[in-house]
Amino acid sequence: MDQNLFKILEKLWLGGAVVGVLGCIFFLTQRDNDSALFFFAFFILSCVIYYVRRTQSKKHQEYLDQKNKAGK
Repeated sequence: MDQNLFKILEKLWLGGAVVGVLGCIFFLTQRDNDSALFFFAFFILSCVIYYVRRTQSKKHQEYLDQKNKAGK
């Protein structure tokens, strides 16, 4: 996978986490708690996937750096 794609996916899931927090806050203050629980679960899921993608991106970058050093 291309390194730029990793960064785009990271930012997408980070944006999802922000939407989850904002949705949770909105539904806690304006609407019902059941909807807020859904957005809280979405926030947790987005954070976990963001962390996995970030770790994957770092490992891929290390692999590319090591591959470039071996090729030179």
